[in-house]
Amino acid sequence: MAFEGPAGLLGEPATDREAYAAFPVLEHEGFTAFIHREVLAYRDRVKPTPEGDHLFFVEGFGRLRFRLVSNTDAHS
Repeated sequence: MAFEGPAGLLGEPATDREAYAAFPVLEHEGFTAFIHREVLAYRDRVKPTPEGDHLFFVEGFGRLRFRLVSNTDAHS
């Protein structure tokens, strides 16, 4: 099941900045993903896909898949 609601942006939000957490995009220097805090709370409540990803719905794009990794995961 995918999260439906506020999701994420590739680039800083124009309004309501405090509602988002910033994350660098792995292997894409210069890109920052801003994930809505409601998505992060949802992520904590549900199991990931078998691949370890989470799904969320973005109006106009459909379902997107994401995974948050730690710095140690990124370098292994």
